[in-house]
Formats: sequence, structure tokens, C-alpha cells
Amino acid sequence: MSAIKLAPRDYNFQSFSQRLRFGALVFCVMFSSWAHAEIWHSTPVSAMRDVAVAPNGIIWLTGKDGAVWVSDNIYGSSFTQIPGHDFSRIAVGLDGTAWVIKSDGTLWKYANTWVQTTASAMQDVVVAPDGNVWLVGENGAIWVSNDQGKQFAQIENNGFSRVSAGMEGTVWAVKSDGTVWKYANAWVQTEARAMQDIAVAPNGLIWLVGKNGAIWSSADDGTTFSQDEHAKGIENIAAGRGGAWAVGSNGTLWRKLSSPQF
Repeated sequence: MSAIKLAPRDYNFQSFSQRLRFGALVFCVMFSSWAHAEIWHSTPVSAMRDVAVAPNGIIWLTGKDGAVWVSDNIYGSSFTQIPGHDFSRIAVGLDGTAWVIKSDGTLWKYANTWVQTTASAMQDVVVAPDGNVWLVGENGAIWVSNDQGKQFAQIENNGFSRVSAGMEGTVWAVKSDGTVWKYANAWVQTEARAMQDIAVAPNGLIWLVGKNGAIWSSADDGTTFSQDEHAKGIENIAAGRGGAWAVGSNGTLWRKLSSPQF
């Protein structure tokens, strides 16, 4: 009986390897798209008033009862209460110092202990990437401090209510009439209308909250704005490297993460 000789099968390992690499590339692109396309969703955290995102991604909150809370991680899965009371608006600087406005309009800063500044009659605060502290007074004036809150200089007095700051010294502000302005040596009005809060992310993305509770964003320095249909009933907003956080009018904390969170 003669033996049957089987011809070796051509598996074409080079082609298989190319297909494998292509498939991995497609998966990575799709995974990145899924991560960046995450929609707004509410968290279990409630009874909050304002939110701020520190440069290191830690979340700071003020409650409707005036308490201050800080997250134990960048995901906001748990929070620890900081001693203090009667606080409303909050911001966090590069060094981790929290700047908070009390319900009586006084400005305080916290780095393991509370210290009151000389500022009073204020309604909003933000810390710019360069460390300057920007404020909006109850009279609509905008103030700035470049010495960690020792002295404040008035920049403008024209009906502002909210303020935020981006890279390269640009300041963004919302007027009480809902218009949005930006400042870099001179004030320039944008096309946005009927807004009530604003936040600028480190990547330059501008987030807005409308007077109707809708969320808007601009990726072209305020030239155009697009509405996010997945979030409604929002009151205040903050932005960081990992995404944006917001507080609803009912006190619920919302988030939209811009990168995979494991």
C-alpha cells in the first residue's frame, strides 16, 4: 500500500498578521470613539449646589446646606466632607487650594485650614491656569488677584454674573442678560445667548449652561455652539482634563467623561 502524501496548506501568515493588525486598529479607533462619545448621565450624589474640578481631576462640591465636599478619586465615586458651612460657589487652583464664596459674599480659601480674604460682596470665583483668581461681584463687576488673594483689582463693571478662565489668559464671562463675552485685553461678545453658567476645559473646550437648563459646548473658541441633547435641568457646570461635571437644579450631580474610566 502506498502512502498518501498530504500537501502542506498555505496559511499565509503574513496576510493573517496584517488582518490581525488591521482589526486591532479598528477596535482601538472604535473604542476611542465610544469613550469620547459618552453621554451625560446623573450620579447618585444629590443635594449639591456647585461643582469644581481640580487640575489633578479631584472633584469639589458645595452642598445646598453650605457644606464642602471633596472626592476621594477622580471618578467621584465617594466624597469626604470638609469642615465649614454656608459656602456656595467654589473653584480650585493648580496647587490644590480651594477658593469658595460664602452665602454672605465673602471669599475664603482652603488648604487644610480656612483663611478669609479681604474680598466681599462676591458671587462667583474661578482660578485661571496661570494662578490668577478671578471674581464676579454682586454688583456685576469683575475683579482679579495675582497675589493669592491679598489684593484685588477691578477689571470691568458691566452686569456680569459668571466667570471662567482658559489658557493664554483668556477670560470668559456670562452677563446677567445671558450674553457670553471673552476678554483678552478687550471684551468681545460671542453669539451665545440666554446662558447662565460657563466653564473652560484645559483643552480649550467651552461648556455653557443655558437659562433653560440645556448644556452647550464650543470647540472653536466661541465661534459656534452646539447643544447636547442628553442633559437637561442643569444649573452649574465645571470642566477638567477627564471631562465635565454639572449640578442640576434639583441638586443632582451629573458627569460626562471624555476618556475611558476603569
